[in-house]
Amino acid sequence: MSGFVMTLVYFRPGQKFDFLDFWRNRFIRLYPLYILALGLTLVYYYDAFIAVKPQKILANIFIVQSWIPAYAQSFNFVAWSMTVEIFFYLFFPFFVLWAYRQTTRKLIWFSVIVWVVNMTIYHIMWIGYVETNYELVLYFPPMYFGSFIMGVVGGIWYKRVGREENLPASTRFAVLAASFLILATYTVLSLDFYPVLPHLIQPITGFLAPLLILFIVALSLDTSPISRFLSHPFLVMIGELSYGVYILHIPILWLYEKILNSFGVANVQGILDATFLPLIIALAYLVHFYFDVPTRNWMKDYFKTISLRLVLVDFLIFIPITFFIFQVRFDAKEYRFLYREMERLVFWVAFFSRPLLSMIFGVYRTSTLFKDGYQWAVSVFASISTSAVLMADAAYWGYRTGWFENFPRSIFVIDWFIVLSLMLLARLAIRRFVKPRLELSPA
Repeated sequence: MSGFVMTLVYFRPGQKFDFLDFWRNRFIRLYPLYILALGLTLVYYYDAFIAVKPQKILANIFIVQSWIPAYAQSFNFVAWSMTVEIFFYLFFPFFVLWAYRQTTRKLIWFSVIVWVVNMTIYHIMWIGYVETNYELVLYFPPMYFGSFIMGVVGGIWYKRVGREENLPASTRFAVLAASFLILATYTVLSLDFYPVLPHLIQPITGFLAPLLILFIVALSLDTSPISRFLSHPFLVMIGELSYGVYILHIPILWLYEKILNSFGVANVQGILDATFLPLIIALAYLVHFYFDVPTRNWMKDYFKTISLRLVLVDFLIFIPITFFIFQVRFDAKEYRFLYREMERLVFWVAFFSRPLLSMIFGVYRTSTLFKDGYQWAVSVFASISTSAVLMADAAYWGYRTGWFENFPRSIFVIDWFIVLSLMLLARLAIRRFVKPRLELSPA
């Protein structure tokens, strides 16, 4: 479905493909609800937050958890599929540019071959490795390459050929009904007779992709009352909520269950069974219209004023420095027994405060970076200095309350100096070697 829908929107032969615009739009569409769901999950785990390895939380924040098998099901475990989506987004533009020059027949054969190879590799790994590498077999992004390519090629066929085919309405409906019945039959049989299927074959990685793309294309071509019913504005709106329902339902379920237990409710499972579905749909509706859409609109406007290059450079500078500075400053034994928890607290204060303060002080704005004078340096100095104070205050608070035994003042001075110096040098290099992007004023 993801490949098919993206192709409908972005397969435009003869037009220039704007890579940056595509990736920016995909990020904006995906990330607000994703990070909200992750935040709710961390609220659920609030009492263990500091004890969790920062790299596990970072893997989830940057949506790379499925590339690390041990982290694939961490926190909001359904979010592993977002790593797969990001993987698709990265190579989709390149595949589309290649597909412009290929015939439809060649693309269909290519998708079939890729799918067969993909399923063969998956089947071999399922037989030989699933007991010892379960997360790698089921959640590793390349395992879904075949089904995605089949969806993209299905979308290309639909745009090039399908819409122009003057097929009788009865034929279109027959294909739709047949594909649906086959899928439904497989679903029932796999549920009732799953243990006798060869090597416990699962459809999760695209085993049913050929049937599914046939069903999707047939549904797109169908003109029967079923399609008109599915096109009703209310059902279209429900479709808009589907991502919110999917990404939010696990943390909402956990928090809802925790609240019911905290009130001493007797039949928690019965209440969940009766109320959770309408609750998650209602919450997805509220979140979509009052959080997701406004946030996406704000991000679209904000991204037009900033340099994504600066954001990436800053993260690459301060994350490793702040994460490893305690380990570099102290020996292994001293670090392990005295400073590991302080390092994690300081790191998370830096991780959230530095980007926020950089936004407040205009550090990422292109207009600030390329403006004459030293406003760009003043902005960096103000944001990094303020963040350093917050980091030191957090560590000192932990020391004063007895959480930590020592308060290493030199750490915060060293961190401040190194991060500030590297960020200023990076901006000097960008000002020297990168041409400023002209911002267009509204007419």
